[in-house]
Amino acid sequence: MRTSDDLTWRTRGEAAVNSRQALLELVERQQATELRLQQSLATLRLRDRALSTISQGVSIADAAGRTTYMNRACEEITGYCAEEMIGRTAGMLQGSGTSPEMRQALRTAIADAVPFHGEVLNYRKDGTTFWNELSVTPVFDTQGRATQSVGVMRDVTARRHADAELLLAGKLFEQSSEGFMVTDADGRIVKVNRAFSAISGYSEAEALGQNPRFLSSGRHDAAFYMAMWSEIATHGHWRGEVWNRRKCGGVYLQWLSISRVVDDTGQITNHLAAFSDITQWKQAEDSLHRLAHFDTLTGLPNRALLGDRASLALKVAHRNSAPLALMFIDLDHFKKVNDSLGHDVGDRLLVALVERFQVGLREQDILCRRSGDKFMLMLPDTDAAGAAHVAHRLLQMSQEPHQVGPHELTITPSIGIALFPADGQDLESLSRCADAAVYSAKQGGRNNICFYTAEIQARSARALLLENALRRALERGQMQLHYQPQKSLQDGGIVGAEALLRWQHPELGWVSPAEFIPIAESSGLITSIGEWVLRRVQQMKAWTAAGMGSIGVAVNLSTVQFRQQNLPELLGQMLAEAGVTPARLQLELTESVAADDPEAAMAMMNRLRAVGVHMSIDDFGTGYSSLSYLKRFKVYKLKIDQSFVRGIIDDA
Repeated sequence: MRTSDDLTWRTRGEAAVNSRQALLELVERQQATELRLQQSLATLRLRDRALSTISQGVSIADAAGRTTYMNRACEEITGYCAEEMIGRTAGMLQGSGTSPEMRQALRTAIADAVPFHGEVLNYRKDGTTFWNELSVTPVFDTQGRATQSVGVMRDVTARRHADAELLLAGKLFEQSSEGFMVTDADGRIVKVNRAFSAISGYSEAEALGQNPRFLSSGRHDAAFYMAMWSEIATHGHWRGEVWNRRKCGGVYLQWLSISRVVDDTGQITNHLAAFSDITQWKQAEDSLHRLAHFDTLTGLPNRALLGDRASLALKVAHRNSAPLALMFIDLDHFKKVNDSLGHDVGDRLLVALVERFQVGLREQDILCRRSGDKFMLMLPDTDAAGAAHVAHRLLQMSQEPHQVGPHELTITPSIGIALFPADGQDLESLSRCADAAVYSAKQGGRNNICFYTAEIQARSARALLLENALRRALERGQMQLHYQPQKSLQDGGIVGAEALLRWQHPELGWVSPAEFIPIAESSGLITSIGEWVLRRVQQMKAWTAAGMGSIGVAVNLSTVQFRQQNLPELLGQMLAEAGVTPARLQLELTESVAADDPEAAMAMMNRLRAVGVHMSIDDFGTGYSSLSYLKRFKVYKLKIDQSFVRGIIDDA
C-alpha cells in the first residue's frame, strides 16, 4: 500500500509541474503577442503622424475599393472627414468633367491591379469641383493577391488654370494685331510676334538678339529715354507715344507700353513691350483738333481752347491760392492796314507780331486769338508786378518795325489787365474786367497799359520804377550784405551768420527785400544779384584771419537760382577762388522751391552736396511739401517758420 501511495503522489506532483510549465508558456506567448500588438500600434501611429504631415492627400482602400484610411491633407482637399469616407468608395468624388478615356483608364487599372496616374475632376463635400492629380498603386500579399490600394492626390486646379491662361496668352501674343517684343534682363530681344514684323518690317530672325534701340527714329533725345526708364524703374511700367523707324526707313508713330517682369526675388528678368501704329489715326486726330481748337491763320489757340485751358489754370490757382493775370491785347489802328494795303498784308503782319510775342512768353502762358486784331493772354502764377513786366515787354517788342514784303510796318497794342482773385473768380468775370481795362488804355492814348483798378495801377507803376532802378543797383553800389550772427544757446558764442541782402536807393531809401526780391525774380535780375551775393563768401576767409574761427555763412537761394543747371560748378569755382571750405557755406531753400518739383530738386541737391556745401529748408511748415520728400532731401538743417514758434513760451 505504501508503494502504491508513493506512485500516486509522484504522478500528481508531475502533473502539477507540467500544468505550471504550460501556464508559464501561455503567459509568455500572451506577453509576446501583446508586445507585437503594441509594436504594430506604434508603427500605425508613426505612419499616421508621418502621413498627416505631408501636403499630398493619401487614402488606402481594401480589395473591394472601400476606404480604410485617409490622412489630414486628404480631408482638407476633399472637405470630407475620415469618418465620413471610411467604408465608402472614392467613386463618390468623381465628376462628369473627367474625360471618358481617363475614367475608363482608371477603372481598368483598378480591375487589373496595375498602377494608375492621371488628372480627374472631383467634387468636394460642398459641391465645388477641383482637378485631382491622382496616383493609385496596388498592394499585394505574399501570395500575390491585391489586398489594398494606396491613392495619392494633389489639387492641381490652380496649375491647370495657369496653364490655360498661359496657352491663351500665347495665342494672344502670336495672333494679336498689336506688336509684341520681349527682351531679357540685358536688353536683348528674345521674342517677337507676327504683328511686330508686320509693323516694323523686320523678321523675327532679324530682330532676335538685337537691342531695341535699332528701331530708333532719332526724333527723341537722351532726356526722353532717361525719363522713360526712370518711370519704369520707379513704377514698373511706362506708356506713351514714340516715333520709331521701319526697316524701309520710313518713320511712324506708335503707342508704346513697356512693363518690367520680375522673379520671386524681385530681380528683373524681362521687359515686355506692346505697341501699335497710330500714325494715320494721329494725323487725322491732329487735323480735327487743330480745326476745332486753333486759329488757322496764326496757329494760336482759339477761344474754345482758351476756355478749357483757362478753366484748368483757374482751378490750380484756386487750389494753391496762387495769383493769375488775364490780358486783353487790342492792336491800335489795325483796320487802316487792311483798308490801305489789303488783308493779305494784314494777315502776314499779324503772324509776324504773334511770332514775336511768343518769344517773350513762358511755356505755361496761354496766348489766343479772340478775333481779327484782338488777342487774350492768360498768365498763370503771375501777380500784378509780373503782369506789368510782361505787358511792358510786349509794348517794347511792338516798337520794332516789321518788314512785310516791301512794307515796313509798326503796329502797337493797347493792353488791359485783370487779376485773379481781386477782379474776378472765373474767366467770364475776368474777361469783363480786362475788356474794360483795355478800353481805358485806348482812351488813355493807345500804346498803353491799364489795370482794372487804380490801386493796382499805382502798384504796377512802382514795380516798374523799382525794376528799372534795380537794373543799375549793383553797378552803382547800392546793394549791401548784412550778416546776422547765429549764437549757441549753450555758451553764447557765435557759430555762424546769415547773409541778408539790403538795397538802399538814393531817392527811394531802404527798399524791403519782400518788395524787390519778387521783382528781381520775375525780371530775371535775380541771377546776377544772386551771383554777386555768393561771391561775397570770401568774407569768411577774412573772419578766420581776424581770429573769429571757421564760422560758416547761410545764404538764401531763389527759385530761379536753384534751377540754374551750372549752379554747382559756379559754386565750386567761387569757393576755390575764395579759398573757403565748401562745408562753411550753407544754402537755404524755401519749402516751395524744394516741393514744386521734388525729383528735380533732389537731383540738384545731390549735385550741390557733391560740391560739399550744406543745405537747409527755410520757412518749413508754410507750404504743402510731403514729409516723405523731406526725408529724401537729406538736408543739413530744418528752419521752422516763425508762425509755428511765435508765442511758444506764453501759449499753453
